[in-house]
Amino acid sequence: MRTPQIIRTTTATIGALALLTTLAACSGTSPTGKADAPKPSSTPSASKSSEPQFVDPPADLAKSDVPCTDGVASVTLSNQAVSVPDCAKVTIDASNSVVHLGAVEDLVVTGSINDVAAGAVTSITVSGNGNRVTTETAPKPKDDGQQNVFEKR
Repeated sequence: MRTPQIIRTTTATIGALALLTTLAACSGTSPTGKADAPKPSSTPSASKSSEPQFVDPPADLAKSDVPCTDGVASVTLSNQAVSVPDCAKVTIDASNSVVHLGAVEDLVVTGSINDVAAGAVTSITVSGNGNRVTTETAPKPKDDGQQNVFEKR
């Protein structure tokens, strides 16, 4: 009875051909041997951009001034537009604020989602997330947070 052996051989051959066809379809190369270009998709991608997205602050954002006392200023006002004059050390522990600074020797940002614009800055340390710090100088920041952006004007 050779019929079962023929059936097994035929089934194995058909299975192997199906597997090869499937693998060839997934290889990403065209018949010319060149890689296929990625095809656009009409469905949105689930991945997020690694760059944070910033928008203009609302026009009705409350405005506040924080004084520099004995060379130190601390910004703790969240959801506001805050101004600080020239100061040796400024700590920003607010969130979702727009902070305008004068010249600063030591800038520390522990809050998150702040847009900080400063004059000349000597050092920057950031432990919060999603902040944008724009300065007139370009000190090398110490960034212990995530998705922070540092720019020179």
